[in-house]
Amino acid sequence: MSKETAARIAVRDTLIELVEQNRQFSQAVQADQQLPIWIMSEAPEETPGGIRHLAAQTATRLTYVEQQNKQETARLTGLVGVSAGTMELGLALNQCREQFKEAIADFRLLFGDSIEAIEQASDDLRDGVLGGLQVKHLHFVQCYRQLKLFPEAPRRVGFSWAACHSGTVRLTAAEAISHFRKKYLASVAVNDDICLLEQMPADEIVVIRRTLAPHLRANITWSKEIKVLRQVDPVAKKQYPAQINSPLPLFIQLNPGEPLPEFNRIRPFNPGARQERLQRSDARLVKINDNPHSRIYRYA
Repeated sequence: MSKETAARIAVRDTLIELVEQNRQFSQAVQADQQLPIWIMSEAPEETPGGIRHLAAQTATRLTYVEQQNKQETARLTGLVGVSAGTMELGLALNQCREQFKEAIADFRLLFGDSIEAIEQASDDLRDGVLGGLQVKHLHFVQCYRQLKLFPEAPRRVGFSWAACHSGTVRLTAAEAISHFRKKYLASVAVNDDICLLEQMPADEIVVIRRTLAPHLRANITWSKEIKVLRQVDPVAKKQYPAQINSPLPLFIQLNPGEPLPEFNRIRPFNPGARQERLQRSDARLVKINDNPHSRIYRYA
């Protein structure tokens, strides 16, 4: 069997498994009707099937919906109580998502890492492997991202808005070229940036800056025992994070009758309510490409 055939089979098989695991988890979340739930929605009661249906469907959406921008992902912040059985299905789904991501990465490697090769691989996926499964509009970020699952409930979840509008990554010119080819869709601006980087010394430090929409963070408070464990165990520090981005609900394992952790019922983002911040370090960045859509900067 050729590498190409093996890669195609891996994509097909992991996608089939992903769809099935997705379906099982979604149904299980909706079946946990006896457990509490809260989502940040202006009119959740108007959603067919109620807020559990909305939470389950949003968290497990694999494809684009009508009029969804290609740069947007499905979002619905909240807290969802789930049973132990549902938590197990969620953990299995996260593992399946990681396997699908790896299968797609292996498939694309066969085509090389240039912009043209990535476009060819994407076309082949849509029209070949995925088209044969009648799935041609997968939203890969939604397929890959890990659900936030907490088998042990935190003491408190404090939601807050991160209202800064840009994110930066500091790389060498050589690393930046690889970063663009792997992370960005082909465009005139991206190609211009790559050409500029190829003319620079490979070890020169540059900064890639991208615009970010305001996003929600969950600031998590744990029990005293877990706080102590986080200080001495790196694995526990990752298992019990203190802060995470929360575009999707946090799924928390609860027993019947247990309440959700204490939390603040944060409201949708209000641009007029933003507070002044101290000057960020990236305010010292200067653009080194005249293209207005360029993302390449260096420190002044």
